[in-house]
Amino acid sequence: MHTTAVRKTRRILLIGSLVTVLGTISWLVLRPHDPEPTYNGKPLSYWLDGFSPPNRNPSPREFDADKAMQQIGTNALPTLLRLLKTRDSKFKINLIQFAQKQHLINLNWKTARFHQLQAWFGFRCLGTNGKSAVPALIEIYNQRPPDQDNDAHGYIPLIFAAMGPAAADAVPLLVQATTDTNHDIRWSAVSGLGRIRARPELAVPALTEALRDSDSHLQVDAAVSLAAFGTNAQSAVSGLITALSDANPDVRTNAAYALNQIDPEAAAQAGVK
Repeated sequence: MHTTAVRKTRRILLIGSLVTVLGTISWLVLRPHDPEPTYNGKPLSYWLDGFSPPNRNPSPREFDADKAMQQIGTNALPTLLRLLKTRDSKFKINLIQFAQKQHLINLNWKTARFHQLQAWFGFRCLGTNGKSAVPALIEIYNQRPPDQDNDAHGYIPLIFAAMGPAAADAVPLLVQATTDTNHDIRWSAVSGLGRIRARPELAVPALTEALRDSDSHLQVDAAVSLAAFGTNAQSAVSGLITALSDANPDVRTNAAYALNQIDPEAAAQAGVK
């Protein structure tokens, strides 16, 4: 009995110590930053949690989250930029992995990638109202070394795309990103240029080059983005005519569509109906 009691006491002390250590670490990892704007008494990050990832059914809270973002407006920008700059140290990653293995304490630790996704949701909701953050977003993109676990590079072009023409100052950055070795970054840059539809002297040559990308889906997006420029994409006509002979039918179809939007006469001469 005595041995059993000692073991039970040691177990209680061990659990207590573990709770204290993890609680302290949790405060260090999750300690508050600058005060966030609120809506209905809840901080912005609470509402950002309500958005659903792309290609998923909306969550029950998504309508309220969208309404909160509309009410908070540009006051959300400092928080969104902070979330986008979040990085995971190796120490935090190891802690998260440890926390997932134990069942004594429920620790709600979020990764940097989760916070970056939150930032994208917020910017996507703001749309053109987020245009004052363009210089800061460009700075974040240029200063942030890309790596597999901490990478906002893929989200920033998508944020610019959500702003549309208001993000014209980001075109040079997106043109550079169309040649990135990361497929997702190339795709988001190509798509973003078509949504922004600005600086055709820079964007159109980059999109024309993207017609020759090794990925057929990205070729399709390049054709769609070129179509968005209409007659301002005349320099892409030759590249689009070449794409009419591509082995992929989707590439051919979208190249034909873009050619019709840019130069109907050239399209007719190339046999496009």
